[in-house]
Amino acid sequence: MSVNNFIAKQLASPRGFSGKMVSFFMNRQNHTMYEETIRLLALSDSDSVLDIGCGNGYVLNMIARRHGGAFTGVDISKSIIQAAVHRNRAIVNKGNMQFACQNVSDMSFAENSFSRIYTINTVYFWDDLNGVMAEIYRVLKPNGIFVNTLYSNDTLNKFAHTTVRYKKFTEQELTNAGTGAGFSVEIVPILNWAAFCYLYRKIAE
Repeated sequence: MSVNNFIAKQLASPRGFSGKMVSFFMNRQNHTMYEETIRLLALSDSDSVLDIGCGNGYVLNMIARRHGGAFTGVDISKSIIQAAVHRNRAIVNKGNMQFACQNVSDMSFAENSFSRIYTINTVYFWDDLNGVMAEIYRVLKPNGIFVNTLYSNDTLNKFAHTTVRYKKFTEQELTNAGTGAGFSVEIVPILNWAAFCYLYRKIAE
């Protein structure tokens, strides 16, 4: 396996010691993206929050230290979920946070389960963009917010490892997937246009 393919594989589904190291460096590099995502979520202490592709639970930990509420993280990697539980064990033990190994395209949660959902740098690995957006719409409460934060394609193209395994969606594709699922869509540039937050709102009928 090439180095680029190995890095991309670990970013898509972190596993073992290598996955933990990738998560550590990713958290350091993406801190500004995390803060912008949290700001756009406009959280209150009554929100139920879902982190899709939660990794080691770093961002959920940031949020839980600032806000009350209920917090859930999902990831497709069993080993990184174990790391997330360990990192957040005090909050988990209080019953305010839970983690589950799940695929975002078919989550076990009931309809209208969460008032706030976010994902950061995971959309590149979704096999079915439209299907995932429909699933997120299903589990999001009316008037809820979903923030999808990602690097621009121009930024991704600067990295060798993004030539494998990464899907690079256009602005139109990400917008159409949102409106097609039933969301209103707002695009917020961050990091001097190196990245974007797609702000999807589920309008109550």
